[in-house]
Amino acid sequence: MTMKTIHASDFAGYAAATIYEAAGKRGDMSPAIRPVGDACKLLGRAFTVRCWPSDGLAFMRAVEMAEPGDVLVIDGGGTDRSTVWGGSATIRAKHRGLAGVVTNGSVRDVATIRELGFPVWAAGICVRGGVANHPGWHGTVISVGDVPVAPGDIITADLDGVVVIAAGSAAEILEKTRAQHEKEQGADERLRNGGSYEDVLRWYQSISKPAG
Repeated sequence: MTMKTIHASDFAGYAAATIYEAAGKRGDMSPAIRPVGDACKLLGRAFTVRCWPSDGLAFMRAVEMAEPGDVLVIDGGGTDRSTVWGGSATIRAKHRGLAGVVTNGSVRDVATIRELGFPVWAAGICVRGGVANHPGWHGTVISVGDVPVAPGDIITADLDGVVVIAAGSAAEILEKTRAQHEKEQGADERLRNGGSYEDVLRWYQSISKPAG
């Protein structure tokens, strides 16, 4: 039996919260990681980066190593007092077709990020830059926002936050996401038509019960 390949784009159109619920309430990054610019959606495969504290060489190299459509997921090395992303990296990443950046570190040059409309989710904004000496690590399992991220995991983010979809569970989560989306749409439609929360909750619980 041939397994269908799941693409990041298969999750397009679904809210991060819907995917989080479908995944069994797992995979959500810390709410401290928020959108920095004006972009309100991010979706792609993870290219993982771990920086030495206050050293940006790893993310600079990652911009050239990642494939178009990848999301750079950057572990900033445990400090938010220097940046792991900025305007020059944004210009180059957008030119190369990268999908965006998620980091537990800080970023700067926010005006450039906003001007280019490049999706960046970060834990903070900081004026202080670092050095570029240590090569860091690429393509390893890292922890960002209290969630493990492996190369090739699917990253989705919107204004509600960031969710990590483990590559090995993507097919199952996609199926459950579609079902969750239908339930949410059904509930909202009942509310729009004048249904009470009590009525909607009863309906929601009835269709959520296991068969048999």
